[in-house]
Amino acid sequence: MHMFKYNGRLLVYDVNSSSLHQVDELGWEVIASLLQGKTCEDVKTLLEGKFLKNDVEEALQQVEDLVKARLLFTLPPIATNGQAPSYNVKALCLFISEKCNLNCRYCFATEHNSSSSHMSWEVGKRAVDFLLNSTDSPFVEMDFFGGEPLLNFDLVKDVVAYARKWGPEKGKLFNFTLTTNALLLNEHIIDFLNEENISVILSLDGRPEVQDKMRPTLSGEGSYTRTVKNIKSFLQKRNNGDYFIRGTFTSNNLDFSCEVEHLLEQGFTSLSLEPVVAGENTSYGLQEEHLPALEKEYDRLVDLYLQEKNKGRPFRFYHFDMDLEEGPCIYKRVSSCGAGVEYLAVSANGDIYPCHQFCGEKEFYMGNILQDNFSPDKNIRELMAEAPLKREDCKTCWARYLCGRGCAATSYFLGGSLTRPHSLSCALQKMRLERALYLQAV
Repeated sequence: MHMFKYNGRLLVYDVNSSSLHQVDELGWEVIASLLQGKTCEDVKTLLEGKFLKNDVEEALQQVEDLVKARLLFTLPPIATNGQAPSYNVKALCLFISEKCNLNCRYCFATEHNSSSSHMSWEVGKRAVDFLLNSTDSPFVEMDFFGGEPLLNFDLVKDVVAYARKWGPEKGKLFNFTLTTNALLLNEHIIDFLNEENISVILSLDGRPEVQDKMRPTLSGEGSYTRTVKNIKSFLQKRNNGDYFIRGTFTSNNLDFSCEVEHLLEQGFTSLSLEPVVAGENTSYGLQEEHLPALEKEYDRLVDLYLQEKNKGRPFRFYHFDMDLEEGPCIYKRVSSCGAGVEYLAVSANGDIYPCHQFCGEKEFYMGNILQDNFSPDKNIRELMAEAPLKREDCKTCWARYLCGRGCAATSYFLGGSLTRPHSLSCALQKMRLERALYLQAV
């Protein structure tokens, strides 16, 4: 159980059932006392004089009804019945190009990959074939990533055409996503993305001074003006649907709610703003001392979210999206992000890694997709599957089923181990989750 107060509301989140309850002061006292191991008779005695006897008895009865309905004090779920993961690969991230026309200061792709090459048709084709034969699921996903994937746009078109042709033969429906910095978007590319129903993630950090500082061109010039112009052209032709603006905030812009305000002013309403993945020793990395300021920013973001909603101008913020009733299945909730198990990354030369952030890390090399009878390295797959369950701090954390026990790459690169959660990232995650739960209640 997780009990917390936010903006004057008393909220109780039942971890094992993912049920959220808003209670009054009496309900809060009753549940808190029962959590401490007190009996119903103890609770009646403890609250005698503070609340009416009949009210206390009614509150205890309501709690009992919720317990019977498995909505409060719920036992832990049995996720897999002792069965091993299926290791069916349902999604691939393709580094279509490891070249880029920007020089983003925090880019992990540039840091981990030195080949700076375009993916070949043979690698792209093999990736589709592998995905078609690696799962029983009728739904498969392919993400075009980089670098900047539009630098190798012809291959994007060829891969999509090949997948659309052979997917039905295998009973598979492909969903495609493309992440781009938008600088190469033109009418021809936009029409293709729309005609093929490809979801698009557009990289933009926010205000001009923030974007230009952290995401300059190769020549050192700012990228804001061209990026925003092209994004607006894209969204106009797409009727503002099926996209996300994906930004990154760093220690240089701890007032990141201002980025959200600025993006809204530009007419962008599907937003994601992520904390930078960078060590504390970098000039822009986040540190524990930044947490109070970041908490205030998330509070400001909640106020902005409700303000815009009340004005009839609602917007999406990725970390506030939550569905407690139709969320992920329990196996998904305990097995983390699926990196190395259901999700793999393919580098430009065909090397396979557990996810895009591990590309280039030799100890996580899982083989090459061009190998005859290729099969991802079993030992690394088992390592990635078992790691979330070994994160000791996650076992008793109230957020474990909402965050899937965290990001493998964040644990490894910032926490120092696949089995060690990164404390600052966890603190930020719980900040966002409490506010997302609050927004479920209002």
